[in-house]
Amino acid sequence: MFLFEPEETRYDLRWRMFGTAVRVHPMFWIVSAILGYDSTIRYGVGFVLAWVACVFVSVLLHEFGHVWMGRLFGSHGYIVLFSFGGLAIGSKQQSSRWQRILVSFAGPLIQLVLLALIWFGKDWLFHLIPPGSWRTALLIWNMLFYINLFWPLLNLLPIWPLDGGQIAREVCQGGMGVRGTAVSLGISMVVAGFLAAHELMASRGHPLLRIPVSESSSPYLHLLKRWCESGDMFMAIFFLMFCISSFLALQAENARRHQWSDDEWT
Repeated sequence: MFLFEPEETRYDLRWRMFGTAVRVHPMFWIVSAILGYDSTIRYGVGFVLAWVACVFVSVLLHEFGHVWMGRLFGSHGYIVLFSFGGLAIGSKQQSSRWQRILVSFAGPLIQLVLLALIWFGKDWLFHLIPPGSWRTALLIWNMLFYINLFWPLLNLLPIWPLDGGQIAREVCQGGMGVRGTAVSLGISMVVAGFLAAHELMASRGHPLLRIPVSESSSPYLHLLKRWCESGDMFMAIFFLMFCISSFLALQAENARRHQWSDDEWT
């Protein structure tokens, strides 16, 4: 999700896994706990820690998706987990545009693969767990389901610098040349701005996006409907920040292109 590697601290955790260096900044643990605190604290501190563990496993797997796909194309990256997500640094050093697109897509994809595994394997998993622990297991299963469904979908939105925004930039640059970067940033600004407005309005009971779901639909479709229509001020601020950053990046890109045009005719 992020573009710049955070400064190292004395509290970072470091290790190697599957031949890849991994570093976890302390802000990752703090922000992960904050994100899940409201929805898990009523079950006890243990479930807050379980939420953090689920976030850690899911985000780490996401970054390994980027690293492993990059390795297929000859680049060798390393992973840094920080704040809202992480970085797979050095994994997109390919000359081919389609390879960089696949590397960007691999992170959300591997989370969706994990989602399929926990969905189709839930009966087998619960068969192995003692009946007295089913309630705890179900809560943790729901955490993993939520994180590995909604977070990859969020990450695939054409908003810079999310994976979807990076894919959109590559596609726009490939189809429009020098104008592609500005167009992708414009798309990012509009989408992020609309979603910020939606989250704000939805938090007041008037969502801009509505999902038609019948009473007989799957409970997970109802969950998706609630997720999309419930509204959250934190998410409104989250999307607003992306909208502002895309606007500033667009201004900088337009200034750069204008300067380039002036230099060309000097």
